[in-house]
Amino acid sequence: MQKPLYQRVILDLEKLIKKMRPNEKLLSERQLLVKYRVSRNTIRLALQNLEERGLIYRLHGKGTFVSSIYLDRPNIGGIYSFSEEVTREGQKATTQNRSLELVTPSKKIAEQLNLAEKEQAYKLIRLRLANGHPRMLSTTYLPEKLFPKLKIVDLKNKMLYGVLKEKYNQLSVIAFEDVQAVSLNELESKYLAEKVGSPSLKIYRKTINDKNIPIEFTISLARGDKFIYRSRQYNDLAK
Repeated sequence: MQKPLYQRVILDLEKLIKKMRPNEKLLSERQLLVKYRVSRNTIRLALQNLEERGLIYRLHGKGTFVSSIYLDRPNIGGIYSFSEEVTREGQKATTQNRSLELVTPSKKIAEQLNLAEKEQAYKLIRLRLANGHPRMLSTTYLPEKLFPKLKIVDLKNKMLYGVLKEKYNQLSVIAFEDVQAVSLNELESKYLAEKVGSPSLKIYRKTINDKNIPIEFTISLARGDKFIYRSRQYNDLAK
């Protein structure tokens, strides 16, 4: 039995992608329509499949590009690990904890963490590096009521989830993520050693513990040319 048309387009594009360089721009949707002489819906189904599998990524207003990292397993219902992915690249992952302060979060963030009015959260800013080069800037909010007296020294030379488990007996079991393309502002570009306006991925992440209670909400900015991570959009955290 012959494969559906969009699957044949996928197979052909897979062969094309394997011959291309990481971050090289793929043909536009219009060019693909001309090349394959199929419907717009067929092309979009094929691109969606390739994107969900991590072979390509799309930046709004910029185009479609070949991923610098091929993810052979989707992050469905699991806990994504920056260190694990960087290690898969053959590089060393490190973290710089830049600041930790107790704040009254915005209404949006409080809702994500199920915080009542005036309840506070720790705001942790971290810079994630691969072989010493900035890869991701993360701002993490942690409920004070779950992590009382958290100090930045607690995180020295330790992984965040490890500290939360060892010191507070909080186990992360599932994460919900949403990813969107953005451009870096001046401060963000300094952290990530990029030009102002460079394409970046903004990742909204909400982590749940084994009691179905939110334990963290993180907003990360990832360098678009070095870190391409696509997850299924479980919920609309970006809005």
